[in-house]
Amino acid sequence: MILTNAITIPHHNHRPAFSMITAIVTIVIMASLTALIMGITGKTVHETTAQYQKEQAALLARSYTEQALLYAIHYDRIGNGNCLESIDSQFGNSGNLYEITTNIQYIGNKTLLPAGCNAVSLERWDTNTSSGFDATISLMVDVFVKYKILDHPLNLDSDASNDIYQTFHRRTVQKL
Repeated sequence: MILTNAITIPHHNHRPAFSMITAIVTIVIMASLTALIMGITGKTVHETTAQYQKEQAALLARSYTEQALLYAIHYDRIGNGNCLESIDSQFGNSGNLYEITTNIQYIGNKTLLPAGCNAVSLERWDTNTSSGFDATISLMVDVFVKYKILDHPLNLDSDASNDIYQTFHRRTVQKL
């Protein structure tokens, strides 16, 4: 009987390094896609907030235009000896405050208004008659709605002196 010394080497399953590289590349691709999605989401939120604020300002301008017309119609110009020329107001809470300034100008025949009114005369159309355009007064109502841009980086700190504002303007001409 012959004995041989045989050395048996255990067989190990070696994984190739290709699997590790594939995992790293997959992680880098997923991180890049996540960063892209987060950037797009941030821009979408910013645009949505800006659109909401602009729509709110437009609705406030429309509302304050109607308010100015009602105030001007019911204002006692003869009794007070002057005309309503400006209305200032605020809307909202301190974090999202809208400042509304309404300016009213009177256009037309100055003889129909008290002396204290600053009316814009349209002399080339004045015919000194009591009918037609010469017998009317029109209002030019300018509404300015000023609001803080909520998403602007300078508006995120507590220092209000650095805040950035946007102004929405609406002009309406209405016969009185």
